[in-house]
Amino acid sequence: MKAYLYREGGVEWKLEDVSDPEPGTGEVLVEVRAAGVCGSDLHYRCGRLRPYRAPLIPGHEVAGTVAALGDGAQGVAVGDRVCVHYVISCGRCRHCDAGHDNRCRNRRSVGAHVSGGFAEYVAVPDRNAFPLPDPISMAQGAIVGCAVSTAYHALRLGGLRAGETVAVFGLGGVGLHAVAWARAMGAALIVGVDNAAAKLETARAFGADVVLDSGREKLVEAIRSLTEGYGADLALECSGHRDCVQAALECVHGKSGYESGRVVGVAAFLEPVVMAAPVSFREGAFMRSGDHTRGDLREVMRLVAQGRMDLSRSVTHRFAFDELERAMELVESKRENVVRAVIVKGPET
Repeated sequence: MKAYLYREGGVEWKLEDVSDPEPGTGEVLVEVRAAGVCGSDLHYRCGRLRPYRAPLIPGHEVAGTVAALGDGAQGVAVGDRVCVHYVISCGRCRHCDAGHDNRCRNRRSVGAHVSGGFAEYVAVPDRNAFPLPDPISMAQGAIVGCAVSTAYHALRLGGLRAGETVAVFGLGGVGLHAVAWARAMGAALIVGVDNAAAKLETARAFGADVVLDSGREKLVEAIRSLTEGYGADLALECSGHRDCVQAALECVHGKSGYESGRVVGVAAFLEPVVMAAPVSFREGAFMRSGDHTRGDLREVMRLVAQGRMDLSRSVTHRFAFDELERAMELVESKRENVVRAVIVKGPET
């Protein structure tokens, strides 16, 4: 089959001939129909991060059709449309038993530990092939498997309650969907933060009440002024930029040292963060979000299929299977306003 191989950072990814994967016991073979370009893929491509082994086929936002079943595989049939859950968990450890498969002691990840979806086929455990509801297209199904569900999990981890104020720093694919989920979950005030005018405009379309330009405005002061000095109840940091991380940590604190909200770090922190001033987090919290769970993905697909979450604006750019490098270059360059770019193969049914 044809696939893209990661060998080392900073090297162009080209289609290569590799051996077809064979589904093992309890596995299914998925013919990839759509694969999303995520920030972690860009980090691998540009050398900012590395997968856990090389060579490796990257790509973890995957949707397709079941092409074959390994011995004992259950839950899906050949021809079924599926979304791939990229967290491979054992289902037996304490974390899995508690529904936290994203924390599995024996966890592996598609596209990071094992070969992923930037290929014609990918083999995954049967429990990682989630039937894709008919109302969800293949391209939408691919991004549901990461950007949409990861945003949902981060808000759930942060304990968002109806009527609260949410600040989302970094309005890429995850950040914009965090804005949309915050609106769906009943947030009273949603503040979107970015330094790109097009991203700020898009955030309004996704449900932000107020947008702030991180390159021009004093973010902490602005958020406190919007909340009678209390600060945000919940801040999601989806940019990974040091200044935004610091602003997120500070914006959930009000005028009093007894006032504190919650911060969830979602993006990879690629540089150290040094607090300019101490913050107490008195009965608040700082948490690092870790992907999403099987339960999150199942719930997200149900809500999208029911029309509770509109993904019609989410896939802004589609590319042919042989145009992955072009897709990544566009996303990295920020020349256009990309919510999510997806490579597709065949009709989107």
